Amino acid sequence: MKIRVKVKHLVIAVVGILTFIPLLMTFIIPNLELYLAEKKIISGKVEDKQEILELLSTTSINKKWEIIQQYMIEDGYTGKFDIYISPSMTSWEDLEAKVMDFSWEEKLPFIIDFVENGPLNENLVTAAKTLAFYYERIGEVEKAKSTLYQASTRLASNNYSYEREELLIERIRIAKNHGQWEEANQYSQDMGENFKTLQMDSIAQLAQLKAEMLLQQGDSEEAYQEVTKAIKQYEEDYKIEREKWSDSDDEITLENYPYYQRLKSFEQTLSVLKARGGVGNVVKISGRIVKSDGTPLKNIGVFLKEESDKNHTIRPDEKYQTLTDNDGYYEFKGVIPNNYQLAIGVHYEQISGWTWVTDMYDTVEIDGSKDDVTYDITLQKLIAIKTPVNEEELVDNTVHFEWEEVEGASYYELGFGYEIDGGWIGTGSISNIKESQADIPVEDIYNLQGGVAFGDTDIVSPKSLLAYTHPENRYYWKVAAYDENGKIITKSDGALLDDQSYGNLPFFYLKQRELTTTDQLLIDGKIQEALNEYKENYKQNPDDLHSLRMIIRLIGIEEDHIHDRDELAISYMEDLAMKAPSPFNIHEVFLYYFNQRDWELFHKWFELYRKQVDILDEYDQSLYATVLMMKGQHREASSQFAEAMAKQGDNRYVGYWLANELYLNDDFNHALEIAIEYPPYGYGEIVPNWVQLVSKMAEESKQSKAYHQEMREILTLYFANQEEEMAKWRRETEFTNLKNFINALDDVN
Repeated sequence: MKIRVKVKHLVIAVVGILTFIPLLMTFIIPNLELYLAEKKIISGKVEDKQEILELLSTTSINKKWEIIQQYMIEDGYTGKFDIYISPSMTSWEDLEAKVMDFSWEEKLPFIIDFVENGPLNENLVTAAKTLAFYYERIGEVEKAKSTLYQASTRLASNNYSYEREELLIERIRIAKNHGQWEEANQYSQDMGENFKTLQMDSIAQLAQLKAEMLLQQGDSEEAYQEVTKAIKQYEEDYKIEREKWSDSDDEITLENYPYYQRLKSFEQTLSVLKARGGVGNVVKISGRIVKSDGTPLKNIGVFLKEESDKNHTIRPDEKYQTLTDNDGYYEFKGVIPNNYQLAIGVHYEQISGWTWVTDMYDTVEIDGSKDDVTYDITLQKLIAIKTPVNEEELVDNTVHFEWEEVEGASYYELGFGYEIDGGWIGTGSISNIKESQADIPVEDIYNLQGGVAFGDTDIVSPKSLLAYTHPENRYYWKVAAYDENGKIITKSDGALLDDQSYGNLPFFYLKQRELTTTDQLLIDGKIQEALNEYKENYKQNPDDLHSLRMIIRLIGIEEDHIHDRDELAISYMEDLAMKAPSPFNIHEVFLYYFNQRDWELFHKWFELYRKQVDILDEYDQSLYATVLMMKGQHREASSQFAEAMAKQGDNRYVGYWLANELYLNDDFNHALEIAIEYPPYGYGEIVPNWVQLVSKMAEESKQSKAYHQEMREILTLYFANQEEEMAKWRRETEFTNLKNFINALDDVN
């Protein structure tokens, strides 16, 4: 059995998880308009909207289409925004790439012209879908469908079958969203008759649309059959396509195909509905976006992303997208049951001084039990920081941090990062600070784990290894405020455009120590020599915490020893955890013993960790529950799993909880309730469909009276990590679905 740990808690040795932050956009953007004006003058781009509109009436026809495409079509239905924010990720547009934002009144006649008379290419698809979006938004549904159809006929004389399919599928989607099911089915039938062969993505989309209509009409069972059939067809088509690329080195898997992912996600939703024995209604999702002072935010882009697709940046052709009206309201109709995340697109001037605080696990759960769902967003004012600021050089052994007090805050968390090779690595935090100021020992900052950056030549950056102990590194800090339930209220990092920013740049230097001769060896790229000297330094002086930290960071960094890294480092990790008992240092030790399945030493270090933190998060408590389960303490494990999953998290260990409950209670209905209530949220990966797995086991169990006994026996072997006996059972068992469940446990990470 494989037990893998959560990435965010790994000691970063050779490959670090780096957060290269575009600092100008994340912390402060002083005098944006002046910045942009200067860039335009330097580049000779001094045109404004009026100049472009005038140019459209005087330029050559080919240039005219280029201008319309660049400024009015290319950015999709809702336009292009400076910042896209969702619970899972935030992305920024380059300041130099900022384009002019034309209103619909300004660009509508030009888009119509492009759709009717523009060049026959893929840009016509974007233009037609953009125009259809506009018509649908103002209630002219028939005009929207007609626009798509007419554009498809313009492409019929050229070799643009894929583009035609895309337009006609969008027409079906609009008809479906407005309950025009007979019409939508006729459109779909026409496509099958008029195209000799359809693209595999088109087939997948048509199948999903058909399943959605079946669901809307109350037939969840047939919808489920339609989706499972489409998934099987997609997998077969994919296999055929891969055989054509047999000589290619591309490692493209099904995870890279968004329409396949959407089918899999929909299958999971339908399996939940099937398990509940109910019918899932499509719903309307609506809400309002305002600032905390009540100011509504108009023309904000709003995007509804499926759970399987939430880690992708916003694309111009997002399935669910709209704009807020003048009062900040938005609305999506015809949303099928699924788990979604809401994302917003804003311009810098709309969010300057404000932030949308959200948790990466925030999800809009649509289970089909309600007709309407409301999801409001309130932007909060950024926390003003006071000290240290403006690249202050600090020399004391304690650093005084101070910031604006936040009403309702139960505690604060400080985050840190440092500049490296033109980027910024955001790593490490110090939490549970009760006041709006804190005196932090420099040693605590030194202990924060850094990342490992590589240059163009794949040579590790010594500055990144020295992290917070390099006196020439420039550091930044940020603060977040949390309420008594651990929910974030607001934070300090965000966009600022006004002049008040100038006194509050969150940068500082730590000048308490000087580089040693051993540090200089590291800076000179002599990593192994430096490691040997750090070891000797620590041997001669057991209180030399800097050498101890550097040994842990450098040990095993040579390629031949990467796989031995934890084994080589553990004794030093234990020393550091005892001499500098921070939560992070102790956490790395008990994680090591978790992976080694040494439950006695895990408990020793885990108890030390619990004394350091007030509340266990979902991840750590799930680890503890897992160990109890593996040791046979199933009732206590059940209690710990229940407490852990009740906390907001990604539910990645729910599979272990299900295994524990099935062993303890032998009750598929109870396990099914847990699987439905706590779906795992995978980030860029396919996660097990526990609802489907448990449902199929329940059906399979009816075939044999010996099923429950065999299930209990194999779970006993699994908990005891009896790999040889497990392998023998996998070869011999007749219970395919039970085997699938056990195999899925190996993917719990």
